[in-house]
Amino acid sequence: MEYKQIAVVTGATRGIGRNTALFFAEKGYTVIGTGRDFEKLKEVKTELEKYSPEHSMISMDVTQPAEIQQAVEKIMEKYGRIDVWINNAGAFKAIGPTWEVKQEDWINDITTNLFGTFHCIQTVVPVMINQDYGSVINVVGGGTAGAFKYGSGYGTSKTGVARLTENVTEELMETPVKVFALDPGLNDTDMTRYQRNSEDGRRYLSEIEDLFKQNIDVLPYQAPQLAYYMAAGELNEYAGRVISVYEDMEALKNIAKDASEPDFYKLRLKK
Repeated sequence: MEYKQIAVVTGATRGIGRNTALFFAEKGYTVIGTGRDFEKLKEVKTELEKYSPEHSMISMDVTQPAEIQQAVEKIMEKYGRIDVWINNAGAFKAIGPTWEVKQEDWINDITTNLFGTFHCIQTVVPVMINQDYGSVINVVGGGTAGAFKYGSGYGTSKTGVARLTENVTEELMETPVKVFALDPGLNDTDMTRYQRNSEDGRRYLSEIEDLFKQNIDVLPYQAPQLAYYMAAGELNEYAGRVISVYEDMEALKNIAKDASEPDFYKLRLKK
Protein backbone atom coordinates (compact mmCIF):
# COMPACT_ATOMS: atom_id res chain seq x y z
CA MET A 1 0.00 0.00 0.00
CA GLU A 2 1.40 3.39 -1.02
CA TYR A 3 1.31 6.14 1.58
CA LYS A 4 1.26 9.86 0.94
CA GLN A 5 4.11 11.68 2.59
CA ILE A 6 3.19 13.84 5.58
CA ALA A 7 4.45 17.42 5.84
CA VAL A 8 3.94 19.56 8.95
CA VAL A 9 4.22 23.34 8.56
CA THR A 10 4.29 25.56 11.64
CA GLY A 11 2.96 29.09 11.30
CA ALA A 12 0.85 27.95 8.34
CA THR A 13 -1.88 30.56 8.70
CA ARG A 14 -0.22 33.25 6.62
CA GLY A 15 2.77 34.33 4.55
CA ILE A 16 5.53 31.83 3.82
CA GLY A 17 3.90 29.14 5.95
CA ARG A 18 0.59 29.33 4.11
CA ASN A 19 2.33 29.34 0.73
CA THR A 20 4.43 26.35 1.77
CA ALA A 21 1.41 24.40 2.97
CA LEU A 22 -0.38 24.97 -0.34
CA PHE A 23 2.72 24.16 -2.40
CA PHE A 24 3.30 20.85 -0.64
CA ALA A 25 -0.38 19.97 -0.99
CA GLU A 26 -0.17 20.66 -4.72
CA LYS A 27 2.87 18.37 -4.91
CA GLY A 28 0.89 15.51 -3.40
CA TYR A 29 1.83 15.69 0.26
CA THR A 30 -0.72 15.40 3.02
CA VAL A 31 -0.23 18.66 4.93
CA ILE A 32 -0.76 19.40 8.59
CA GLY A 33 -0.62 23.12 9.24
CA THR A 34 -0.28 24.62 12.70
CA GLY A 35 -0.84 28.09 14.09
CA ARG A 36 -2.43 30.12 16.86
CA ASP A 37 -5.20 31.87 14.90
CA PHE A 38 -8.11 29.42 14.75
CA GLU A 39 -10.06 31.41 12.14
CA LYS A 40 -7.02 31.63 9.86
CA LEU A 41 -6.46 27.89 10.31
CA LYS A 42 -9.97 27.26 9.00
CA GLU A 43 -9.36 29.51 5.99
CA VAL A 44 -6.18 27.67 5.03
CA LYS A 45 -7.88 24.31 5.59
CA THR A 46 -10.50 25.31 3.01
CA GLU A 47 -7.75 26.17 0.54
CA LEU A 48 -5.97 22.86 1.18
CA GLU A 49 -9.16 20.90 0.58
CA LYS A 50 -9.03 21.95 -3.07
CA TYR A 51 -6.23 19.39 -3.37
CA SER A 52 -7.40 16.67 -0.98
CA PRO A 53 -9.70 16.16 2.03
CA GLU A 54 -6.87 14.47 3.96
CA HIS A 55 -5.17 17.65 5.17
CA SER A 56 -5.48 18.86 8.76
CA MET A 57 -4.97 22.05 10.74
CA ILE A 58 -3.97 21.98 14.42
CA SER A 59 -4.06 24.87 16.85
CA MET A 60 -0.55 25.02 18.32
CA ASP A 61 1.78 27.59 19.85
CA VAL A 62 5.46 26.75 19.24
CA THR A 63 6.44 28.44 22.49
CA GLN A 64 4.42 25.85 24.43
CA PRO A 65 6.15 22.43 24.49
CA ALA A 66 3.05 20.67 25.83
CA GLU A 67 1.01 21.86 22.82
CA ILE A 68 3.69 20.63 20.42
CA GLN A 69 3.74 17.24 22.13
CA GLN A 70 -0.05 16.99 21.90
CA ALA A 71 0.03 17.97 18.22
CA VAL A 72 2.68 15.35 17.37
CA GLU A 73 0.71 12.68 19.21
CA LYS A 74 -2.43 13.60 17.23
CA ILE A 75 -0.51 13.49 13.95
CA MET A 76 1.07 10.13 14.69
CA GLU A 77 -2.25 8.70 15.84
CA LYS A 78 -4.02 9.82 12.65
CA TYR A 79 -1.29 9.45 10.02
CA GLY A 80 1.33 7.21 11.63
CA ARG A 81 4.31 9.12 10.28
CA ILE A 82 5.94 12.53 9.83
CA ASP A 83 8.12 12.83 6.73
CA VAL A 84 8.84 16.55 6.82
CA TRP A 85 8.60 19.13 9.60
CA ILE A 86 9.02 22.77 8.57
CA ASN A 87 9.80 25.19 11.40
CA ASN A 88 8.40 28.35 9.85
CA ALA A 89 6.49 30.03 12.73
CA GLY A 90 8.17 33.34 13.44
CA ALA A 91 7.90 36.76 15.03
CA PHE A 92 9.44 40.17 14.33
CA LYS A 93 8.08 42.85 16.64
CA ALA A 94 11.19 44.54 18.09
CA ILE A 95 12.19 47.29 15.66
CA GLY A 96 14.66 49.96 16.66
CA PRO A 97 17.86 50.40 18.68
CA THR A 98 18.35 47.36 20.90
CA TRP A 99 18.44 49.48 24.06
CA GLU A 100 15.15 51.20 23.17
CA VAL A 101 12.84 48.41 21.99
CA LYS A 102 10.31 46.95 24.37
CA GLN A 103 11.89 44.11 26.31
CA GLU A 104 8.84 41.93 25.84
CA ASP A 105 8.98 42.36 22.05
CA TRP A 106 12.67 41.46 21.81
CA ILE A 107 12.21 38.46 24.10
CA ASN A 108 9.13 37.36 22.13
CA ASP A 109 11.12 37.40 18.88
CA ILE A 110 13.80 35.19 20.44
CA THR A 111 11.27 32.94 22.15
CA THR A 112 9.16 32.33 19.05
CA ASN A 113 11.93 32.02 16.49
CA LEU A 114 14.68 30.22 18.39
CA PHE A 115 13.04 28.57 21.38
CA GLY A 116 10.04 27.59 19.23
CA THR A 117 12.32 25.83 16.76
CA PHE A 118 14.15 24.14 19.64
CA HIS A 119 10.90 22.90 21.22
CA CYS A 120 9.73 21.45 17.90
CA ILE A 121 13.07 19.74 17.27
CA GLN A 122 13.02 18.19 20.73
CA THR A 123 9.58 16.74 20.04
CA VAL A 124 9.75 15.63 16.40
CA VAL A 125 13.35 14.43 16.00
CA PRO A 126 12.87 11.43 18.34
CA VAL A 127 9.86 10.43 16.22
CA MET A 128 11.96 10.62 13.05
CA ILE A 129 14.83 8.68 14.61
CA ASN A 130 12.38 5.99 15.69
CA GLN A 131 10.80 5.72 12.23
CA ASP A 132 14.27 5.87 10.62
CA TYR A 133 13.54 8.71 8.20
CA GLY A 134 12.52 12.36 8.07
CA SER A 135 13.61 15.90 7.30
CA VAL A 136 13.43 19.03 9.44
CA ILE A 137 13.59 22.38 7.65
CA ASN A 138 14.30 25.44 9.77
CA VAL A 139 13.44 28.81 8.24
CA VAL A 140 16.09 31.46 8.95
CA GLY A 141 16.13 34.95 7.38
CA GLY A 142 17.48 38.48 7.61
CA GLY A 143 20.34 38.91 10.04
CA THR A 144 21.43 35.26 9.92
CA ALA A 145 24.81 35.77 8.26
CA GLY A 146 25.32 39.47 8.93
CA ALA A 147 24.25 42.39 11.06
CA PHE A 148 20.59 43.45 11.06
CA LYS A 149 20.59 46.98 12.38
CA TYR A 150 17.36 47.80 14.25
CA GLY A 151 16.20 44.20 13.97
CA SER A 152 18.53 42.60 16.49
CA GLY A 153 15.97 40.35 18.16
CA TYR A 154 14.94 38.77 14.86
CA GLY A 155 18.50 38.61 13.50
CA THR A 156 19.93 37.16 16.71
CA SER A 157 17.24 34.49 16.84
CA LYS A 158 17.72 33.47 13.20
CA THR A 159 21.49 33.28 13.63
CA GLY A 160 20.82 30.99 16.57
CA VAL A 161 18.54 28.83 14.41
CA ALA A 162 21.29 28.47 11.80
CA ARG A 163 23.79 27.30 14.42
CA LEU A 164 21.18 25.04 16.01
CA THR A 165 20.64 23.47 12.58
CA GLU A 166 24.35 22.77 12.22
CA ASN A 167 24.63 21.35 15.74
CA VAL A 168 21.66 19.01 15.37
CA THR A 169 22.93 17.84 11.98
CA GLU A 170 26.23 16.82 13.58
CA GLU A 171 24.35 14.98 16.32
CA LEU A 172 22.23 13.13 13.73
CA MET A 173 25.18 12.13 11.56
CA GLU A 174 24.70 8.42 12.24
CA THR A 175 21.00 8.54 11.38
CA PRO A 176 19.06 9.11 8.13
CA VAL A 177 17.34 12.19 9.58
CA LYS A 178 18.31 15.45 7.83
CA VAL A 179 18.07 19.02 9.12
CA PHE A 180 18.30 22.06 6.85
CA ALA A 181 18.32 25.85 7.21
CA LEU A 182 16.31 27.68 4.55
CA ASP A 183 16.73 31.39 3.90
CA PRO A 184 13.39 32.38 2.26
CA GLY A 185 14.56 35.73 0.91
CA LEU A 186 12.43 38.87 0.93
CA ASN A 187 8.74 38.00 0.78
CA ASP A 188 5.66 40.21 0.71
CA THR A 189 3.97 38.99 3.90
CA ASP A 190 2.21 40.36 6.97
CA MET A 191 5.60 40.44 8.69
CA THR A 192 7.32 42.54 6.04
CA ARG A 193 4.26 44.76 5.67
CA TYR A 194 4.51 45.47 9.40
CA GLN A 195 8.17 46.35 8.93
CA ARG A 196 7.25 48.74 6.13
CA ASN A 197 4.06 50.27 7.51
CA SER A 198 4.43 50.50 11.29
CA GLU A 199 5.72 53.73 12.81
CA ASP A 200 8.94 52.08 14.00
CA GLY A 201 9.35 50.26 10.71
CA ARG A 202 9.04 53.44 8.65
CA ARG A 203 11.52 55.15 10.96
CA TYR A 204 14.18 52.46 11.21
CA LEU A 205 13.67 50.03 8.33
CA SER A 206 12.80 52.33 5.44
CA GLU A 207 15.31 50.54 3.20
CA ILE A 208 13.02 47.50 3.12
CA GLU A 209 10.40 49.47 1.18
CA ASP A 210 13.18 50.48 -1.22
CA LEU A 211 14.05 46.82 -1.77
CA PHE A 212 10.45 46.08 -2.73
CA LYS A 213 10.51 49.00 -5.16
CA GLN A 214 13.62 47.44 -6.73
CA ASN A 215 11.71 44.14 -7.11
CA ILE A 216 14.23 42.26 -4.98
CA ASP A 217 11.40 40.36 -3.28
CA VAL A 218 10.87 36.78 -4.41
CA LEU A 219 7.82 35.09 -5.90
CA PRO A 220 5.45 33.34 -3.44
CA TYR A 221 6.42 29.85 -4.60
CA GLN A 222 10.22 30.21 -4.35
CA ALA A 223 10.70 29.49 -0.63
CA PRO A 224 8.21 26.56 -0.72
CA GLN A 225 9.97 25.17 -3.79
CA LEU A 226 13.35 25.21 -2.01
CA ALA A 227 11.77 23.47 0.98
CA TYR A 228 10.34 20.89 -1.43
CA TYR A 229 13.79 20.19 -2.91
CA MET A 230 15.16 19.72 0.61
CA ALA A 231 12.31 17.41 1.59
CA ALA A 232 12.71 15.38 -1.60
CA GLY A 233 16.34 14.59 -0.76
CA GLU A 234 17.74 16.54 -3.70
CA LEU A 235 19.96 18.70 -1.48
CA ASN A 236 21.03 16.24 1.22
CA GLU A 237 24.65 17.36 0.91
CA TYR A 238 23.54 20.70 2.32
CA ALA A 239 22.15 19.36 5.59
CA GLY A 240 23.28 21.62 8.42
CA ARG A 241 23.98 24.47 6.03
CA VAL A 242 22.13 27.69 5.15
CA ILE A 243 20.69 27.71 1.62
CA SER A 244 18.98 30.76 0.15
CA VAL A 245 16.22 31.05 -2.44
CA TYR A 246 18.57 33.35 -4.34
CA GLU A 247 20.80 30.38 -5.15
CA ASP A 248 20.42 28.58 -8.46
CA MET A 249 19.11 25.12 -7.60
CA GLU A 250 20.71 23.35 -10.54
CA ALA A 251 24.05 24.97 -9.73
CA LEU A 252 23.71 23.86 -6.11
CA LYS A 253 23.17 20.29 -7.23
CA ASN A 254 26.13 20.44 -9.59
CA ILE A 255 28.54 21.71 -6.95
CA ALA A 256 27.19 19.50 -4.17
CA LYS A 257 30.54 17.72 -4.04
CA ASP A 258 32.01 20.92 -2.61
CA ALA A 259 29.64 20.60 0.34
CA SER A 260 32.19 18.25 1.86
CA GLU A 261 34.12 21.37 2.79
CA PRO A 262 33.51 21.96 6.54
CA ASP A 263 32.76 25.69 6.16
CA PHE A 264 30.65 25.53 3.00
CA TYR A 265 27.45 27.59 3.52
CA LYS A 266 27.94 27.69 7.29
CA LEU A 267 28.36 30.45 9.88
CA ARG A 268 32.08 31.09 10.32
CA LEU A 269 34.46 33.80 11.47
CA LYS A 270 36.41 35.04 8.47
CA LYS A 271 40.11 35.30 9.24
